[in-house]
Amino acid sequence: MALTRLEHLKRNFIKDGKYKEDYIKFINEILSRGDAEEAPSVPPENQETWYIPHHGVYHPKKQKIRVVFDCSARFKGSSLNDQLLSEPDLTNNLLGVLCRFRMYHSAITCDVEKMFH
Repeated sequence: MALTRLEHLKRNFIKDGKYKEDYIKFINEILSRGDAEEAPSVPPENQETWYIPHHGVYHPKKQKIRVVFDCSARFKGSSLNDQLLSEPDLTNNLLGVLCRFRMYHSAITCDVEKMFH
């Protein structure tokens, strides 16, 4: 699967120079921010390793590329999502989050746009 996706990505790079340029720029940005790290050429022994396939898409109304990471891609019958989402749902209740947000005199927020596009 990984080699097939890589060949498809290479074909897209050859066909569209802007796509290649935007894609490489995006990958370099997430590497420099520390949101991702370069995979070693040889996976560590005795350690389960997942390589997430990805591809770039353009929104019809936006010029910026969005790289999509496919954690639901299956390899040998399993995906990264299957492994990570096998635990009980620990998501906080929205009402509880809003009540705790108002509990104190001051509140702090942040913008995580760069991580989620």
